[in-house]
Order: sequence, then C-alpha cells, then structure tokens
Amino acid sequence: MTAKQSIHIVWFKRDFRWHDHAPIRSALAAGESVFFVALYEPLLWSTAPYDERHERFIWDSVDDLNAVVSKDVVHFLKVEALEFFKHCLSTFDVKAVYSHRETGIDKTFKRDKAISKLLKAHDISWNEWDYGGVKRGLKHRKNWLKDWYDYVDAAPLATNLDAVRDQALSIPFEAWQHSNTYEPHPYFQKGGTSRAERVLFSFLTERIKRYAQSISKPLASRKGCSRISPHLAWGTISIRQIWHMAEVVDLAGSKRNQRAFVDRLRWQAHFIQKFESACSYEFHPINRAYTAIDTSKVWDEHKFAAWKNGTTGVPLVDACMRCVAATGYLNFRMRAMVVSFYSQYLWLPWEAGARYLASTFTDFEPGIHYTQFQMQSGYTGVNTIRIYNPIKQSLDQDPKGEFIKQWLPELKDLPLPHLHEPWTIPPMMWEMEAWDIGTYPMSPIVDLAQVRKYASDQLYGTKKTKASKREAQLILEKLVNPKNRRS
Repeated sequence: MTAKQSIHIVWFKRDFRWHDHAPIRSALAAGESVFFVALYEPLLWSTAPYDERHERFIWDSVDDLNAVVSKDVVHFLKVEALEFFKHCLSTFDVKAVYSHRETGIDKTFKRDKAISKLLKAHDISWNEWDYGGVKRGLKHRKNWLKDWYDYVDAAPLATNLDAVRDQALSIPFEAWQHSNTYEPHPYFQKGGTSRAERVLFSFLTERIKRYAQSISKPLASRKGCSRISPHLAWGTISIRQIWHMAEVVDLAGSKRNQRAFVDRLRWQAHFIQKFESACSYEFHPINRAYTAIDTSKVWDEHKFAAWKNGTTGVPLVDACMRCVAATGYLNFRMRAMVVSFYSQYLWLPWEAGARYLASTFTDFEPGIHYTQFQMQSGYTGVNTIRIYNPIKQSLDQDPKGEFIKQWLPELKDLPLPHLHEPWTIPPMMWEMEAWDIGTYPMSPIVDLAQVRKYASDQLYGTKKTKASKREAQLILEKLVNPKNRRS
C-alpha cells in the first residue's frame, strides 16, 4: 500500500495576509509541506448576509497573497468546508490544521463545531488562535482592555516568505478550483494586503488631515476617512499592524486626528468582543425587555422595499441606501441614520434590515454590524437612544445637496433648501417650474414627526422599566469594559 502524502493545512478565514499571522508561522515551523487554502462555501455564501461584493474582495485578497510570493500557493476552492476536510482526511496524512478563531455568524460557528468534531474523531490537532485581541470564552471584561493594549503594543509577527515558497504544497483540486468570472466593478473596494497598505499609508500621510471634518459627511468621508474597514474586516491587514503604523509614520494630520483614529481601532475590538461573548446579538435583542417591542412591529413589505431601493421620499435616506447598494460603502453616521430610519421611523422588525444591510457593506464584520444595528435601533437599554432626524442630518452633513444629487439624479434640478424636503415646495412653484422628478415620491412614506414621537415613547418607556434596567445591568457586567482608557 502506498503511504499517504503528509500535509499540514493552513485555513484562511478572515485573515488574508502573510504577516502577523500566528497560524502560518506555526505551520511553517513544523518544517513540512503546508497546504494553504481559502474556501468559498456554497451553502454559506448563497444567502444573506453574504454577497458577491464579499466574494470579490476575498478573490482579490487570495490573488494578492499569491502575487506577494510570486507563486500560486494559496488555493481558493469552491466546496463545503466539511466536504473538503473529509476528502483531505481520506486522501492525505493530515498532520494538523491551523487557523484563527473566527468571530463569525451562527452558520460559521456551527460549521466550525462540525469540523472540530471530525478532526477529533481522526485524532487530528486543530491549532486555533484568538484573533485581533478578541478572546473566546471570556467570562467578564475586568482585564480585557489592559490585555488588548498588551496585544496591540507587541510587535507584529513577521513571516519568512521564502519558507512559504519552499514549503507550500500544490495538491490537485481542479474540480473545486474557484475561478474569477467578474468584470471590473467601478465602485467596490478591492481586497489584498498590498492595497490595504497603500490605502492606510495614503490616509496616515495625507488624507488624515481631513478626518475630523469629513467623518460625518456622506460625500467627504469617501476620501477623508481611512477606508481601511474592509481590509480589517477580512484581515488583509491586522489591527496590530495598523496600530504600529499609526504610531511610527510621519502623520500629516493633527494628534487629535491620530487619537480619534486609533480610538476607533479599540472600539472596533470592543464591539467584536461583545459579539463574541454574546452571539445572540445576531437573532435577538440583547436586552430582552425590547423583544416585546420588536415582535409587536408589523412587517410591511412596501416599506421595506422603499427603504431598500431608496424610494422612501426622504432624500438623504434614499441617497444613502442607493449609494451603499452600488458601492458597498457608507460612513458611520449615515449608517446609523438609515438604521434609525428603518427601525424607528418605519417601525420594522430589526432582523431583516440587519441582514440586508450586512449584504451591502463590503466591510461586513458580524461583531460590529449586529451590535451596532441593535444599538442604533435603541434596543440595548444601556446606550443613549438616538432617533436621528434625517432632515437635520441632511442640512448639516450635505448642505449643498451634492451627495443627494449624485444618487438621486431625478432631484438634481430642485433648489436649496427644498432639495432636502421636496414636499415643502409650494404647489404653485411646482406648476411654474415644471420639474420632472420621475416616479420619485412627492412626500415621505410616513409622517416623520408622528412616527418619531411614537418610537420615542415606546423605546424610552421600555428603557424605564425594571425589566430593562435589570437586563442593562447584566449587559454592563458581562459585555462592557468598566474602563475606557489605558490603565
């Protein structure tokens, strides 16, 4: 009988880079052949929250991994993960599997448990590492912040790329090879460590100067913000690499801008840790006192379609929804506003909205997305309830209407300030000017003042209840770091 070929497997998940990658370093240290693999899992990727834009980003990232080492060493396979590992176990002498722990959705967690069971049954070691300073199985947050600072302060791990070239193993998986069949997209950010480094360097050495005045504006933020979030979400660059680069480069902006940026790196890890410690965020209000509110909301397909397609009759909301669907990007304040509009003005159950928006964000990160969606919906009982006024946001963040005109060209001829509230245009003016706005609604889909008051009464009323306060205390004890600064 011919002896099976011995292999070590490095499984890329949300960590598509060579450096600062403990699983790769450990696999190479074994001194034997290593098979590097990324998986497109059809059952996982065929439904929300995943979308073609995420697949494109991963494809770019795998392509970049191979370009960096000038050799096709990372294989992108279209196959269910369990099927892939079963095949490997029956065909090869698998010595060990190496990966980071993924703070993913329920489907990926169940998949990982099934694979863990399979590997244990074959006495195969699956070596996993916590990711980005986020800890699995954390019981409380007492020392979390100190540990996180210790993590990011440590030097990023360097990988010997010559060893990658020498030890990488090419295995014939022709039937599963996933090929790129996409035409170039005009708006989607592309993946890959090389691009991540260029984007970050341009931000820290030039664009950061516009950070403070750009961060809340839907148009200016496209260049004034870092735009590193998709690369963080899919791991083409690590939070520790960004942290060190922000500390050492000759920053073009002020120290205030630098501090605001690095603070957001900590916040990012903070929210992912919350999700890691309470994955029910994906399906249920984290504060159970708000479950009654959510289940009392009546599903309205017409309202959902109007929100999704950018036809609610509220220009800034509609421009944001069309923009994110087309480009995969929206700045934080506008994300918060469209969530607020969905949950509080349209008064729709939160989960469907969360799934849809996740499919539009190229930087979809479960730990950020689900925790933020609930927070902006007013469901936590811990945070301040914010019901964003879309008209005020429009006047403040897009005063000249440039963003609105870009994404709602049917309104481009309307004068300021009526562009922000077309329904305020007097009938005589409509008749005299004969503006053609096509099928765009003449008025908002809901009475903004009326629904805002109703939402406020319901959310604040629930927050004052004993049940909500009791739940809030439990959330604070388990999920919220008692300190917000370095100790």
